This record gives sequence, structure tokens and C-alpha cells, in this order.
Amino acid sequence: MRFILCSAVFLAACSQEPAPSGLSAGIFAGEGRDALCIAGDPGVQRAGFITYGRGDANCSARGRIVAEGGGFALLPMGEGECRIPFAQDEAGVKIGPLPAACSYYCGPDVKADGKSFRRVSSGDSASASSNPMVDLGGDPLC
Repeated sequence: MRFILCSAVFLAACSQEPAPSGLSAGIFAGEGRDALCIAGDPGVQRAGFITYGRGDANCSARGRIVAEGGGFALLPMGEGECRIPFAQDEAGVKIGPLPAACSYYCGPDVKADGKSFRRVSSGDSASASSNPMVDLGGDPLC
């Protein structure tokens, strides 16, 4: 009986996969004109996104990716308090609930919370340069 219990504990411990050290780099498309890009190697990744509401009203941010609370967060450039949660699964990347400290990055009546993006290309530099992603002002997201 003790052997069976020890074997079960051992198998459970071995079956756990390590948490990923970064998000998968690439170009991701959302609904309509919504877009996200992730570039760089785990630990030194950067990302940017834009999501649209009515007309050209949008949420947009770019910065670096950090591991946080078992997941990942985008820390917009020049920010200290805003941390935009990202989650990745087989389907793509999803933005989590934006904290109040991040409201600056969204125009009136526009939300990025819960927006999903699916991969459209890999994270290699050739793909990123041939399919540049820009915000409303024309600045690159990554």
C-alpha cells in the first residue's frame, strides 16, 4: 500500500510541467482591427497592442513583458503602477482585466479587458519586419 501511494506522489510530481518563462513571440490579430505583437526572447520581451471601439477610439500600450503572479503582464513604457495582465493558451493571447492605474491607455468608452488575439505569424524578425504593426499615430507596437 505504501508503495502505491509513493508511486502516485512520484508520478504526480513528474507530470507537472515547468511554467513557461515567457510568452510566445509573434504577431496576433484580434477582432476587426485589433492587433498585438510580442517580440524578443523570454526575460527580455516587449509587446504592444491596440484595440478599437467605435470609430478610431482605442486602447493602446506598448512596453516590456514581465512574469507576474504565475502569468505575465505588460508594463507600459514610462509607467510604474500600470500592469496589464496577459494570459496565453493554445488559441493565442488574452488581455485580462485592466486595473484602474491603466485607464490612461484607453479612450472614452473603449475597453481592452478580455480581448483575445490569435497568432497570424511567428516571432522571427523577418515576419515582424514584413508585417509591421503600428498604433493609431503610426508608431510601431513592437
